[in-house]
Amino acid sequence: MFSNFAAMISPIFFPGDISYYFSAERYGADALLKNELEIAQQYGAKRFSDFCTGRYCMRQCTSPLGFSGDILIGERGKPLLPGNITASLSHSKKICGAIAGDKSKFLSLGIDIETCGRVKRDMWYLLFTKKEIDFLERHNEEQVQFLATAFFSLKEAFYKLQYPLTDTFLDFPEVEVIVISNRFYIKLLRHVAGMFTEGRLFSSRLFRYKDEVVTYFALPA
Repeated sequence: MFSNFAAMISPIFFPGDISYYFSAERYGADALLKNELEIAQQYGAKRFSDFCTGRYCMRQCTSPLGFSGDILIGERGKPLLPGNITASLSHSKKICGAIAGDKSKFLSLGIDIETCGRVKRDMWYLLFTKKEIDFLERHNEEQVQFLATAFFSLKEAFYKLQYPLTDTFLDFPEVEVIVISNRFYIKLLRHVAGMFTEGRLFSSRLFRYKDEVVTYFALPA
């Protein structure tokens, strides 16, 4: 069902300086290097499968940048990579994907993959601002399933973008999705650090394939 996903998404979605890899196939222990396997030995079955598949995808997109070694785990699950590489990883139940870039070109990257319909209305008050909820309420149920998923995914991807640069935890209502001419932006509702100032807009990219939504942010160097 998703075998041609990467072929569909990549030519129109990522600039040439971003390396990417997506897979609908699940990988096992053979995908791990020695130190990664030691980390994952105590994982349950699902987490182990996610870890193996994620490491496989990330190694595929860091290899063109000159790195194919162990990808260990840092604070809050951040993949540990050489200082010249920025990367991000995400997966849903159906697809796993990773992106990577050289830090001489990108300060940070953030990607997220979600399946439509998992963000329920009773979660909105925890995830969205009043303006976002008002926006969602103006759409029909089919549109809402997509938009609520997209809003959640955008916030997750933005968190992955900013955290390596700020070491700051952001709650969901501290950022707001702004839709302008069918383009999606994240607006910071508080000052974080450095270039992450209150009111700044960050442009995103979004792609939908069947029920899967992929979002990402790239911050140029």
